Amino acid sequence: MKRTSVLLLVAGTSIAALLSASSAFAAQNVANTSQKGSLLIWPAINVNSSLNQDTLIEISNDGVVGVAVQCEYVNERKGRVSFDFFLTAKETASWSVGTRAGDRVEPPPFPTYIGSPTFDDGQGAGQQVRGELICFATDPAGANQVAFNELTGTGTPIKRDNTSSTQPKEGYKYNAWAFVARGANGLPQPDAPGTPFGTAGHLVLDGLNSGDSYDACPLYNIVNFMPNGATLGSAPNTFTTFANNLVVVSCNQDLRQDYNLWLTKLVFNQWNSLEASFDGSWFCADSLDNVPLTATKDPTNFNFAVLKTPNARFTVQGEASTQCPGSVATGLVGVFYSDVGINNTTTPTNEIGSNTSGAGAEAGFVWWNPTGGVPPAAKPQ
Repeated sequence: MKRTSVLLLVAGTSIAALLSASSAFAAQNVANTSQKGSLLIWPAINVNSSLNQDTLIEISNDGVVGVAVQCEYVNERKGRVSFDFFLTAKETASWSVGTRAGDRVEPPPFPTYIGSPTFDDGQGAGQQVRGELICFATDPAGANQVAFNELTGTGTPIKRDNTSSTQPKEGYKYNAWAFVARGANGLPQPDAPGTPFGTAGHLVLDGLNSGDSYDACPLYNIVNFMPNGATLGSAPNTFTTFANNLVVVSCNQDLRQDYNLWLTKLVFNQWNSLEASFDGSWFCADSLDNVPLTATKDPTNFNFAVLKTPNARFTVQGEASTQCPGSVATGLVGVFYSDVGINNTTTPTNEIGSNTSGAGAEAGFVWWNPTGGVPPAAKPQ
């Protein structure tokens, strides 16, 4: 169906009413990929050594004092390992997740064991060689999280031998999602690397002006994309998309050793460049997942044969649904990557990727096991 013209909408609706529609505008106090923060999330980690795949991590402290950083790897099968390090003033650290080579940090091996409980998303139950990285500022003892809104980071998934592409050595870079620790006045909480912020072991992601909360999570994510099978341009200058993939992390992050699974239903809506809209695509996921768009229910809505235009966009939102038993509504952060052909309409030549965009606001949490702290009680499902 056709969407209502923006010009007609403005003509028939007051500016005040438009501004009150929070889902249509970027909300304040919501995580994004262009700010500094006290909490960082890297959604896309890949360390498949059999395929010569790795991920490079970079993290920086833009502050004028040092800070302790607590990190946790979690794979798609819920194996996990935590580690910590210290960043001095204005210091940067980087390392290879797969080889563990780095200039400042000596991280543990990425966890490849299967946790319990785990979740089968229908795509081989997830892979132990893929997952996420979460890092946040703590006091030196690792007993409390602290407000220190000076952290930024990037992730670079690389493939050293991609046999399905004419260019076997590939890589793309994305920014870590950053969450600011917020003060009671709604502004960023002043940096205090030695002062506890909130309840130890519980990072509250609601964006409220309570003096102990972090930014909320985006309610939904937006992706501009070329549909599977679309070609833009004419020979010899063409750009073709062969496969699209969404890496999505929810804002229900239980990093404790005794953790609960947090499931959600990913609900997609698509629009082509002629403003025709499509719905019906969905996917059952847990707190982190790598979703080929061809694996969703009603995947044809992502194909050029259905969308009919070489440019399109989609939104994705985490909702509660009986179609995904035990699922709850959740905010999302993500990365989107594609196998494409540059001047090649028959074979992929490159892999490209970037962050998704966020809109709206949804509350969430990060639970972790502090050293000497009291872990939060398990939230009933």
